[in-house]
Amino acid sequence: MESTPLQKATSTESTELSVGIHTLGCRLNQYESDGILNRFGRHSYRIVPLTDGPDIAIINTCTVTESADARNRNIIRQVLRRNPQARIFVTGCYAQTDPEKILGIPGVRAVVGNDRKSNIFEIIEGMLEEERRSDADPVSQSVHSLRTTQSPPSAQVSLSGGAIADPGRGKRAVLTDPFAYGDVFPVDHSRAYLKIQDGCDRKCSYCKIPQARGGGISRDAAEIMAHLRRMDEAGIPEIVLTGVNLGWFRENNMRFADLLERMLETVKHARIRLSSIEPSDVNERLAELSLHPRFCNYLHVPVQSGSANILRQMKRSYTPETFRMRIEKVRSINPDVFLGTDLMVGFPGETDADFEDSMKLLVDLDIAGVHAFPFSPREGTAAAVMPGRVHGTIVKERMQRVAAHKEAAMESFYRRMDGRIVEGVLEGEIKAEAKEAGSSLFMEALTGEFLRLNVPVSESSPLRRGQLVKLRLQAEGRVGVLV
Repeated sequence: MESTPLQKATSTESTELSVGIHTLGCRLNQYESDGILNRFGRHSYRIVPLTDGPDIAIINTCTVTESADARNRNIIRQVLRRNPQARIFVTGCYAQTDPEKILGIPGVRAVVGNDRKSNIFEIIEGMLEEERRSDADPVSQSVHSLRTTQSPPSAQVSLSGGAIADPGRGKRAVLTDPFAYGDVFPVDHSRAYLKIQDGCDRKCSYCKIPQARGGGISRDAAEIMAHLRRMDEAGIPEIVLTGVNLGWFRENNMRFADLLERMLETVKHARIRLSSIEPSDVNERLAELSLHPRFCNYLHVPVQSGSANILRQMKRSYTPETFRMRIEKVRSINPDVFLGTDLMVGFPGETDADFEDSMKLLVDLDIAGVHAFPFSPREGTAAAVMPGRVHGTIVKERMQRVAAHKEAAMESFYRRMDGRIVEGVLEGEIKAEAKEAGSSLFMEALTGEFLRLNVPVSESSPLRRGQLVKLRLQAEGRVGVLV
């Protein structure tokens, strides 16, 4: 999920320092971006979009694929080009795994890996204090060291004009305190993210995330529950539980399902959504919890492949048969749950037969919310050097077939839900939709099933962004009528 797309930046006349952030990648990154902005806001910085040309610009990066890496670099260059006066700081997963590549971009002030991301406010404050002490022009000053009590005493300084705060290149990140953001509330979006876990101990052959985020670690349950209550009391309509691997939450004898049940029984207003859950954590108890009225009727369960051979090569912890069994168990208890998944296309050695196994699994289990992406070799992973790379033309054809399945399956699900009463969170502002007979006004709503609906409204409508409303779903036009 990304923040508002970059546009031409403008200067500010205020003497207060302003800060803006651009977020790439997952919901975990979005939570941490909100936490960073919350911290700056509590210290009287003005929080502005990057389009307003802030004094401090932070890019929170992703490194899940090669295209994500390229996107990171493009965004950094856009920010530098459109706001050359800004102090540019880069953090996140790409900053953790490939800091030198970022420092090769002239104008980047500092690269702060995930292992220091929770301290980025202190790091930036320390650099600003050094500017004030040196009485130097901050634009012309080319090299800064990081001199705060939270930053490492011997930060690496680059001749390109940036500095690295403990990059941890070539090894797993060791996060200093991944939950040190305090009470995080959403910035400029309706739904809130609640981080309960970070890191991963799996060794999937294609994945670079353990290098970027380190081993699995759980947040304190009492802290999670206190944060949840404050969000609920603040009127936040939806709380999305996020982490690298939600099902790995542990605290003594408490497991993820125990925590989830406690959360569902605690919230009075908000609904709870799972960002993603691994197949090994999908079971009868989770299916029963999904029937709770405060649970968003949606499960995203990444399968990656429907081929037993490819799953072995990926070093995933399940087979197509066990995945099928777990999903069928969920469907037997909750037939209306909307299912999403991740599917990697073109993993090394993927044959036509392997791909057909994946398509059959999607069709048989009626999985509509498919996020398909081509295999991307990640440096330092086992899959990066595997033989049998699939030709790009074949990958493209397979991606098109998955997209066609998704379109048909989504339409089928909307039709199945036609006429039902659903709950939706209103997002964005009132928009106008051009029609032959003029124009109509609408707002967009996101249902618990993760379906997007257009909600017709009047110009004087009292409805507001972030409101939770009851809607009658009309499949034709994907409309939600207020009830």
